[in-house]
Amino acid sequence: MKKLYIPSNESELVFIKSVLEADEIPFYVQNDNFGSLYSGAYMNYFNAKTIMVPEDYYDEAKEIIKSVIKDAEFPDLQTKEPPGVSGLFDNLLSFLSLGFYSPAKDKSKKSTNSDQ
Repeated sequence: MKKLYIPSNESELVFIKSVLEADEIPFYVQNDNFGSLYSGAYMNYFNAKTIMVPEDYYDEAKEIIKSVIKDAEFPDLQTKEPPGVSGLFDNLLSFLSLGFYSPAKDKSKKSTNSDQ
C-alpha cells in the first residue's frame, strides 16, 4: 500500500472515498476510526487520516483525485522537510494542553484570489 492523499477534513474524506469506490479503486483509510477521536491533540504524524492504495492503482487513483479536487497535494510531490525542533515543541505543547493550544497550520499556504 502506498500513501495517496491526506484529506483536509471529514467531508473531503467521505467525498474521496465515494469517488474511489465508484471507480472501483481499492483503498484503505489509515486511522479511519482512531483519527476521529478528537479528545486530545491533533498531530499530523500520529492521527491524520491517510488514504492508502495498492501501488498498481496509485497513478489511476491520483488522476481521479486531481480531476475532482483542483488544489490536491500528494505526499510524493511535497518537498516538506521533517519538523524541526520548533515543530516538535509545538506538537508537545499541543499534546500536553490536550489540544487547547494548536499551532498555526502551514503558513506557506496563502490563498490568492488573483488566480480566479
